[in-house]
Amino acid sequence: MTKVIILGGGIAGLSTAIALHRNGINVEVFEKTEELKPVGAGIMLAPNAIRIFNEWGITDRLRRYANPLLSTIFYSDKGRVLQKQDLSQLSQQMYAIHRADLHKVLLKELKTVPIHLGKRAVNFQQNEHSTTVYFDDGDQVHGDLIVAADGIHSIIRKQLLPNLPIQYAGYTCWRGVAEYAGSIHLDDELHEIWGANGRFGYVPISKTKVYWYMLVNALPNDKRYSNYTVNHLIETLPNYPQPVHDILQLTNHENVIKHDIFDIPDLKQYAFERVVLVGDAAHAMTPNLGQGACQGIEDGYSLGRNVGNQLVNGLKFYEKNRLTRASKISKVSRMAGKLAQLDKPFLCKVRNMLLLSTPSFINERQSKFLYEDYDVI
Repeated sequence: MTKVIILGGGIAGLSTAIALHRNGINVEVFEKTEELKPVGAGIMLAPNAIRIFNEWGITDRLRRYANPLLSTIFYSDKGRVLQKQDLSQLSQQMYAIHRADLHKVLLKELKTVPIHLGKRAVNFQQNEHSTTVYFDDGDQVHGDLIVAADGIHSIIRKQLLPNLPIQYAGYTCWRGVAEYAGSIHLDDELHEIWGANGRFGYVPISKTKVYWYMLVNALPNDKRYSNYTVNHLIETLPNYPQPVHDILQLTNHENVIKHDIFDIPDLKQYAFERVVLVGDAAHAMTPNLGQGACQGIEDGYSLGRNVGNQLVNGLKFYEKNRLTRASKISKVSRMAGKLAQLDKPFLCKVRNMLLLSTPSFINERQSKFLYEDYDVI
């Protein structure tokens, strides 16, 4: 029986493990951290991911934790609606969920799959018939295929493509979750506010919790923002419409996550004989379309459908299926970020006028491309 070694216990790695296991393939997951403690706060699960979860039969379990979304609304910093998308017309529901809860859902589906913690890969070898992964504790494991799901800083990708840089997007991000039950009223909508001082988004991930994020243009490792607290963020957005300040004031600063935003150049190859890249290791992208995790789920599904007795040929089918779509989404996300992060008042006004005059069919066409007009095989 084919044995697959998956390096990384994040969303892409666990999704790949589910897809392969469902297709009768022997899988083991190796995660470098001592505890499966997801980094991040909230996450969006778009219809393209939900289609896959439906096939796997885990959407009902997901609904126990996730909050359904009815629309997405983009505002100016003066509170003017620039764009609104009705999500009720999509073929599948969109959800917002805490990353930790999504991990629970995926792990429950993998109850019989070995998941090894505290296993940091440092090297690998492959030949015509097998692969070997070496860990920093001196252990090694042998298999037929290595799946590198070890993120944007993938050790495996760095060995395969040593000259590939990661790219700084030009902005830094804070993320947090606030308890809001009884304090403020929130509809089941994603709201994003664009202004010269930064971009602020929020979305309820349950009936009592709201996930928020804030992005500000900055230098990489910018010292100006290294010690920012929630109060500093409030001061940065003095006139932004409510409930921005209310949400921030309800947030425990100790639980706020800050990091600079990076992506990687579009690759021309995901499969390297008996080693294959998935998720952020293959196509780390900016968060502007909410598609990073969804594309990792698509990767896992496609790999599970294509890997079987014809291992190497299956990897080529996977690569062909995923390269064009993931690269295009990454490029669109990069462009969307540049538009959203404009910080000159005049350019913001021009952008806002363009958004207000954009025909609805253009937004509908992008939604179809992202969520419906594709075939993950």
